[in-house]
Amino acid sequence: MPKPFIREIPPRVRAADLIRDQLLELIRSGGLEPGTKLPGEHELARRFGVSRPVVREGLGALRAAGVVESRSGAGSYVKAARPESTLLLLGRYSPEQFHEVRCHLEVPGAGLAALRRGDHHLRRLEQIVEHHCGRTDVEEWARDDLAFHVTLAQATCNELHARLVRELGEFQHEQSALMARLADGALRAPDEEHGAIVEAVRRRDEAAAREAMAAHLAAISDRWQSVDNHGRDEEDAA
Repeated sequence: MPKPFIREIPPRVRAADLIRDQLLELIRSGGLEPGTKLPGEHELARRFGVSRPVVREGLGALRAAGVVESRSGAGSYVKAARPESTLLLLGRYSPEQFHEVRCHLEVPGAGLAALRRGDHHLRRLEQIVEHHCGRTDVEEWARDDLAFHVTLAQATCNELHARLVRELGEFQHEQSALMARLADGALRAPDEEHGAIVEAVRRRDEAAAREAMAAHLAAISDRWQSVDNHGRDEEDAA
């Protein structure tokens, strides 16, 4: 790997962001070609002069964008020279921060959707769930997953609420796509959870809709933690 490996971190720039950006630049410039194995977290942390969690966060953003992939027991490899998504947002904010914001926004939003939804909202939600069950392509699945949450937000009949959920959609798409690529059964996991939300919305049951959304977001958090732990185990084994 080319050296020197890192420039001095400018003021107000997060270390994980700089690691992510410098690795991406090396990959884009051909310094790290697809198929190249990256040094382990310990070695990257030593070269960058940061902690392993910081390195792990930077690599996680590259995995989310489809630039880097983890291979079981073998470590991290360059997968592609260009990101599959246009932004690397998961490297800028923690999954815990994202989960917290979604809970504050989407749990009460599901309750409002149950009270205010129109028949056209319900039909659209049902269509998305039906199509979602048959998806095998990761990108198509992630788009359906986002469409479900945006449609539910639109059913609140609050334009600002819907806009906020759409704004979070870039984060959600990256997280969903990464989990679908790395976690066994992730493409099927939300089907039942989405179905429970739709059923509560159909009955106009505010409490049940809130409960179903809370359970869905908790399950997403658990799946994300499983993916993150898997990535750590692979790095430790490499």
